[in-house]
Amino acid sequence: MPISLPTKSAERFLVIGYGNERRGDDGVGAMVARAVERWQLQSVTTLVAPQLTPSHARDVIEADYVIFVDACGSRSGNNSVKIEPIVGDSQVRRKLSGGMQCLNPWTLMSLTRQRYDHAPQAWLLQVPTEHFDAQRPLSRTALQGCDRATRTIGQFLKTYHQPVYAQPAQPSHKVLSCA
Repeated sequence: MPISLPTKSAERFLVIGYGNERRGDDGVGAMVARAVERWQLQSVTTLVAPQLTPSHARDVIEADYVIFVDACGSRSGNNSVKIEPIVGDSQVRRKLSGGMQCLNPWTLMSLTRQRYDHAPQAWLLQVPTEHFDAQRPLSRTALQGCDRATRTIGQFLKTYHQPVYAQPAQPSHKVLSCA
């Protein structure tokens, strides 16, 4: 279903898709970020990375809103895309293997606040997956999750471009397909 967004916006959005693309469904975050990149929106920057690192704090600080996209297992049988706000440092205390070279969204946002005394609003969008096997292509679950995730991001962008309390935008619009 196509969505329409204003062509210009004062808000700056960053979509970071991360995960190892050589490990089957683990690459679904990158796939979602690339789909969003194809929309070619001026106010949206995308970043694809195998893992989050301290250097990403420079990218994060340039945005008003950040959406991290990552794979999550669907062992429970729940194939829903999950989105949760990244607030506080609740996940920061998690032990990191390899020191501070590989981060999760909470630690990256905490690091950004420490370095720059500010961090944008952020969310983690988790896409359901089945396997992390390098020998197998993306699963049906991951492909369907990718579609749902891009639709979720499209709706998010539409909402934040045109808040419900604002007057409808009159400028020209781009029509986007989330598929």
